[in-house]
Amino acid sequence: MDVDLLTKPLPRQTPPKERVTFDEFCEIIKEDQKADLINGVIYMATPATLEHEDEFGFLLAVVRIFVRRKKLGFVLGSRAAMQLSDEDAPEPDLMFISKEKLAKAKGKAFPGAADLVIELISPSSRWLDLGEKKEVYAKFGVLEYWAIDLFRQVAHFWKNNNGVWEDLPVDDMGIVRSIALPGFWLRVDWLFAEPLPDEEAIIALILSGDPANSTTN
Repeated sequence: MDVDLLTKPLPRQTPPKERVTFDEFCEIIKEDQKADLINGVIYMATPATLEHEDEFGFLLAVVRIFVRRKKLGFVLGSRAAMQLSDEDAPEPDLMFISKEKLAKAKGKAFPGAADLVIELISPSSRWLDLGEKKEVYAKFGVLEYWAIDLFRQVAHFWKNNNGVWEDLPVDDMGIVRSIALPGFWLRVDWLFAEPLPDEEAIIALILSGDPANSTTN
């Protein structure tokens, strides 16, 4: 009988890490993969549906053209990350970064909070987009958050008030007005139209001015 096994303590195995840092996240996740690092935990995205990609393309075109025409900053989509902390690096579907913050943008991720974040919710991501990610976005200072649920045909619009989300109002015409993008407005039912409206027509309408101003003249 091996007396040592009965009498001497054996060194314990090093337990696996429960949390991942941003640098480790960048090493683990490949360029063709979409994932979020939230509170040190990696959440992999499921393959996008055709409806998701159509909506993504529509919003990317409309928001990006508006931002470029107004020279407000830069719009990133899908695979760009925000490094909010060493354990938080979400990859929103879309984000707008104002030109005042652009000087910081370099390397593997944008360091800090974007002005506007847009998430397209799927059934598998709903709990994360409306839970931990929403809390992280508020905590680290994202100014405005849109969460668009194509499956439930619901869109949420929030503005950040000292770390607390408040609803952005939708008026009687079904129009929501961005605070992060001055002058940008959107009819909510455009987001759920089948087929989606023509992007060029929509951007021309938005750039022509706020409908509320034309009704008061």
